[in-house]
Amino acid sequence: MKKILIDDFEIERNDWGYYFTANIDFLGQNSELLLNYDTEDEVSEVDLKDILNKSLEKINNMLEKAEKNRSQLIELLKEKDYINLATEWVQGAEEVEEEENCYLIDENKVYTPITEEDFEKSMNFGEIATDIYSDGETEDMSVYITFEPDYFAGHCIECYIEENGNFLVNGLAG
Repeated sequence: MKKILIDDFEIERNDWGYYFTANIDFLGQNSELLLNYDTEDEVSEVDLKDILNKSLEKINNMLEKAEKNRSQLIELLKEKDYINLATEWVQGAEEVEEEENCYLIDENKVYTPITEEDFEKSMNFGEIATDIYSDGETEDMSVYITFEPDYFAGHCIECYIEENGNFLVNGLAG
């Protein structure tokens, strides 16, 4: 994974503080990294970059470790039976006539049961988010996994990346 730098981020102010956003390569996909810094105070760009810089070492380290744990994530999703759950959701969609165990999802034919290979190939890591603090500390990162085709009808699987790079599965969200 390419190291994320301060210059990779755009900074935006919102009602709760500041957002730092960057497009990164995560697990071979283009993902949006969203860092949230809550403050009611007006903060200078120099100070914002300093806060970001303090957090980036930890963030880069967490993401690098997580990249090496893709198989751990897949095992967690299998253990929690998400492949079978995806199959159940797909079977609630419109059936394709004349084709056994075939359903139409986003104009794509999906055959059930969904295989582990198809499930893994359809995963998208579109957004990764965490809160950052002025001392450089961060929360565990949230990763929102969506699917193409959309097995879960607009829902995602929310996971966390711990400081050691391990994944935790929180559940369906959306």
